[in-house]
Amino acid sequence: MAWVFSLVLFPVAAQLYEEPGSAFPTPTVESNCFQDNLADNQVYYQKLDQMFNGSSDAICPKTLGLFVNKPCTWAAGKATMTVAPVINQCHWAIRNFHWHDSSDEWSYMVQGVMQVILTSPTGVPWHSAVNTIGPGGVWFFPRGWPHAFVCVSEEGCNYVLTFNGPQAVAVNDHMIAETYAQLPDKIASYSMGMSMGEWATAKPKVAANTGTFFTRVDPAKFTWLPEENAEPAAVNRSDVEVEDTTPGVGQGIQVFNIRTAQFPFATRMSQQRIVFQPGGFRNLVWITNAAATMTVISGHVNAATQGGISGGFDQGPSSKSYVAKSLGPYDAFYFPIRRGYWIEEATGTEPAEVIVVFEVGNWKALEAKTGFGCSNPVGAPWAYEATAGGIECPSSPELIQRRNLRRHEPDAQSFMQQPAENPEL
Repeated sequence: MAWVFSLVLFPVAAQLYEEPGSAFPTPTVESNCFQDNLADNQVYYQKLDQMFNGSSDAICPKTLGLFVNKPCTWAAGKATMTVAPVINQCHWAIRNFHWHDSSDEWSYMVQGVMQVILTSPTGVPWHSAVNTIGPGGVWFFPRGWPHAFVCVSEEGCNYVLTFNGPQAVAVNDHMIAETYAQLPDKIASYSMGMSMGEWATAKPKVAANTGTFFTRVDPAKFTWLPEENAEPAAVNRSDVEVEDTTPGVGQGIQVFNIRTAQFPFATRMSQQRIVFQPGGFRNLVWITNAAATMTVISGHVNAATQGGISGGFDQGPSSKSYVAKSLGPYDAFYFPIRRGYWIEEATGTEPAEVIVVFEVGNWKALEAKTGFGCSNPVGAPWAYEATAGGIECPSSPELIQRRNLRRHEPDAQSFMQQPAENPEL
């Protein structure tokens, strides 16, 4: 019997990996947030002015804004993702070489042109990759891989970083300068390829740069490096984004997806971009295999998650709708795994745009309209009528035709089909 059971399960398990990209979140570290109970911090959004502000006037003519959401002050301290908008990274400013020990990094370019550099710890699929992307472009950096990025456009660069880890970026962020400044001189000089005398001259400058996220590249020394085109770590939107025409996703919107199938290097994160007409909405949806973080790119939206993070015997959080009104540019909302969410343009008069970043390479979506509603073609309107309190589902000719077609498909094995009157035994 056990042998037969395994044969039944095998094709079902295989279906989880029909498409490339991770189907389940990558295990990571704990959030290090300590809550007395899950009723604390049942807030699922953070506005830009509520985030940690690491802005600086030292590098750029305008204030270089580095904002990081505070993981312990939303989602009961149990969020598995974090977000960090960066505003006004000026021309020739470079994010210093660094890496993250417990999260992968996804970025969406809002403005400007960025050249990114990523180094592989194994030499696969390359030793280092250089890519240049513009507005709408994205990058993916695996955890533990050193990287840097320099703004190469005169108007400066704005972008949104999203991490599939629970800790604020500064906690699992490791700077190359800090590392070298703390090494014994003989090891630092050897690693840098310098003589002891050369390192003695360089060391004070390295030590002075340990506390900074950004510095400036000398334009006279900058050179355009060869681009990695075979398997890029950063891609322009026009090269990878595909429009999502799935029925039932909403009204007055356009939806565009980037999964691992479109961006092969990004195996553990992915993105959906939604453009709203005034008053448009993204309908209720459940992401069944991942949490997600939404960031507003332009305009204003309302958003909600249908149920927060619960545990123990407290059913309150899982049964409550958590709503945020009029979220603006760079404000963020966290959608816990398997919690329904919806998004709508807030003003009724202006367009809006958001990105939703997932902690897997290939997210699975269950749309409310086609999965849990009268429009579901499975042919069970009585089930929705009963469970919704005795409502009456509409009986449009289109719905009746769709249900009849499904019911009479020759290969369909639906519980709605009537059993034979005289079944053969």
